Amino acid sequence: MQIDKRDYDPKLHEVIKALTVKQPYADLMTRVTGRYEDGTFFADKRIEVRSRDTKFRGDILICSSAKPVLPCHPSAVTCGYVEIYGTKPVEDFTAEDWEATCIPQADRPSKGWGWLLRNPRRVVEMPIRGQLGIYGLIVPKDDITIYPQHLMLDSDGFAKILSKVVNVK
Repeated sequence: MQIDKRDYDPKLHEVIKALTVKQPYADLMTRVTGRYEDGTFFADKRIEVRSRDTKFRGDILICSSAKPVLPCHPSAVTCGYVEIYGTKPVEDFTAEDWEATCIPQADRPSKGWGWLLRNPRRVVEMPIRGQLGIYGLIVPKDDITIYPQHLMLDSDGFAKILSKVVNVK
């Protein structure tokens, strides 16, 4: 639940760096689609194009904007964390860089900056009111929950889950 800044209490709330992005791009940058040899995870959208550079480095919460409303893509909610690890001028983009933006060729800008992204992690969706640029999202402490990406089971645990899924004992 998003908290109004007038109600902020540092004992009860935390401020998380957030960025609002239109759909379907918010989903494309927060869903894990692969892993590099060094163990870094990536999504289909690995570069976010913005008009300005940023000095911010680290984890940022990606939120989807209220518009456009698209089927199967939640609007005005938290989507997931990504790590901003660098930037690059659009003028220096390669064909591979443009592919990593997921922007159709006809819509690609000639000026701006690419924010380089890695390590996406989906979170439980929660309604938000987005803002422009990087902003501080105030939420109750420990309210943002990352979905598990891995599940370890022993053979007994796997058998129990399998029996419930396929009704086999």
